[in-house]
Amino acid sequence: MAGTQPKSRFSKVMEIFLWLAGLGVLAENIFLFQQNRHLSEALAPQITAGTQLQMLSGVALDGRLELMTLPPADSKLLIITFSPGCPACQANQDGWMRLASKLEQKGVRVLWVSRDPIEITRDYCTKHGIRLSDTLADPPYRTFAQLGLARVPNTLLVGANGTVEKVWAGRLDQAGWNTMFAYFGERQETASTLRSQVGANPTGCGSELSETSVKSCK
Repeated sequence: MAGTQPKSRFSKVMEIFLWLAGLGVLAENIFLFQQNRHLSEALAPQITAGTQLQMLSGVALDGRLELMTLPPADSKLLIITFSPGCPACQANQDGWMRLASKLEQKGVRVLWVSRDPIEITRDYCTKHGIRLSDTLADPPYRTFAQLGLARVPNTLLVGANGTVEKVWAGRLDQAGWNTMFAYFGERQETASTLRSQVGANPTGCGSELSETSVKSCK
């Protein structure tokens, strides 16, 4: 009996060692997977002005495959590409919502295209007040590639016959938002203006935009 106790302890020690070794290998594999994903996203094509979009499609949040209607000659379409887990997308969210509100008043359709599956996208849209009827998720590969969805966020204006007129890539700082709003003939409120409005109105809303460099979410 006494001789079996050291063997039992040794077996337990070996079992713990093997578990730790397995966890180490798993952690290394996860790290390599993330590293490879970041590298592939960095090398992925970035959509640019002048790109001619073809027939695009995505999954509506009720599960149906839906074709994107490209704008006719007398209208435009704003497409916002995002990923719910992307920090740069989350940083752009307040500015996107203000821009979408102003453009929709002018009759410009705003379409949100998520690279993530339906459930994740629905939760994000519900949290941020994005209309589910204006959102597509997890698009087929051809659409994914055309819109450069490996590198989000992007804000792109599509003109007649699906020609991309303008692209604002990555996370936008205050100057970037000012440039974008000015492009549409709108005035973007500065952080100081927002602070004064909140102070003057006890029920004020909105949040300040942090001043950061434009960069892609990876």
